[in-house]
Amino acid sequence: MKKKVWIAMISAAVLAASVCGSLSAAENAEETTASGGEKTFYEGAISRASVHDPSIIREGDTYYVFGSHLAAAKSEDLVNWEQLCKDYENPTDNAIYGNLTENFAETFEWAGFNDGDCTGGYAIWAPDVHWDAEYVWEDGSKGAYLLYYSASSSWKRSCIGLAVSKTIEGPYAYVDTMIYSGFSKESGVDENSKIDTRWDNDYLNLTELLELGSANGGIDEISEEWFGADGLYNYKYAPNAIDPTAVEDKDGNLYLVYGSWSGGLYILRVDETTGLVIYPGTDSQEEVSGNFTDRYYGTHIAGSKHQSGEGPYILYDEEAGYYYLYETYGGLTADGGYNMRMFRSENIYGPYLDAAGNNAADSGKVENSKYGIKLMGNYQFDGQRGYKSAGHNSALIDEDGQRYLIFHQRFNEGSEYHEVRVRQQYLNEDAWPCTAVYENRNERITNVDDSAVTGIYEYINHGKENSPSMLETGSLELKEDGTVTGAFEGTWSKKDSGKGYDYVTITMDTGLEFKGIFYEQTNDEGEKKMTFSAIGGNNACIWGSMK
Repeated sequence: MKKKVWIAMISAAVLAASVCGSLSAAENAEETTASGGEKTFYEGAISRASVHDPSIIREGDTYYVFGSHLAAAKSEDLVNWEQLCKDYENPTDNAIYGNLTENFAETFEWAGFNDGDCTGGYAIWAPDVHWDAEYVWEDGSKGAYLLYYSASSSWKRSCIGLAVSKTIEGPYAYVDTMIYSGFSKESGVDENSKIDTRWDNDYLNLTELLELGSANGGIDEISEEWFGADGLYNYKYAPNAIDPTAVEDKDGNLYLVYGSWSGGLYILRVDETTGLVIYPGTDSQEEVSGNFTDRYYGTHIAGSKHQSGEGPYILYDEEAGYYYLYETYGGLTADGGYNMRMFRSENIYGPYLDAAGNNAADSGKVENSKYGIKLMGNYQFDGQRGYKSAGHNSALIDEDGQRYLIFHQRFNEGSEYHEVRVRQQYLNEDAWPCTAVYENRNERITNVDDSAVTGIYEYINHGKENSPSMLETGSLELKEDGTVTGAFEGTWSKKDSGKGYDYVTITMDTGLEFKGIFYEQTNDEGEKKMTFSAIGGNNACIWGSMK
């Protein structure tokens, strides 16, 4: 199932109820985090926020998440969240976006306002905010927060724009709409729309880029690859222009990665002085990855042929020496099987490989569930809340080197209600980030004795499928003699990582290895539990929470 704008309408009503009913961060708190100080364990009831597709950025001592439908929140400790904007709150005078209809008028000529799937409303999706020290304002001053956003009227007719501000909370001023998708070779209209989709209409930027030519930052010709035999948009090759995220490479160069379903995920270089993308101008093959580069859309890095895959996020990890690519498969609803996947590469253009050695760029050729490490499925530990459709994540390596995974989480409670969730991550022996079993409360991982990790665990294998079903839980015992019994037979071993925590290797009797970490955490009921989180060479993650 593709992203549908109607979910925004559901979210607004649900969110209003959730904000009114949120728990106070001060209730039952034993420890809090002073602004600018070390993050400390938080035991109390957590203040929640609802932000779909949360993209994180740190500014000073405050963490912000910006998400779809204008929603945003902030936190001082990555545990408790304060809602800044609710879904489509005050679209005529929004604190962050200003007057939507006026400020994004150029964007809305193509998609995102009172048209197609968003008839009667707006469809602003998945923004990402990035600090760009090299941005140059008209007065010559430098430095801006770049807000990349997308607007959509259908599953293929979308566009990506840029707005800027000197302060992180805005308001943001519109700059340009840069990337368009869903246009056709000849005149025509989509269902529930009056907009002519022909590629050379003046509300698209293709004619302007043709006039410039590739030597001057444009393109020389329209690509026949963009159109099918019927003259309509070739969505199996070209992307849906949605879900943009800014990413810096290890040398500080700026890029934009984007895409949802359709032709997959693409990446473009960005001019740091303007925040605008740099069009390749001509088709080519990227020399390191072998991935193809489209003259307009950039370099293809994952997916194609309209298989699921959206919300790309790339983060460079200096310690590991890899760029980690995250994307989400499945449909975003509670019963859509939404699930996060992970790949990595030593080159920002790829190839992005998973634990089994599969190339993300090939994931559209077969059933895509075979590609990418599946971070978590739909699950429920005994006596705790049921979790469903976790996805569209961002990630953060903080100033202290701690890694975090940030995503929206739905629940097994019969609604589409969602909340922001944060999980800590730790590198395993093969330099894959393992996601903690329970949410972040700023607990510190430590080395532990063998006696602390031997015992019976409630066990979950997240598998590899894009399944809407709740996963079965089992029992797994790590015995003192190094054997494993229960859900499967095998062996286990522990070793000091040299980083203040312990690695674990669990080997099934089939020879399949899972490598991860031990971590004592607080579960949903406030109980301390030894846990393990490990990634297998088959792309499945397994979790254990000691009974």
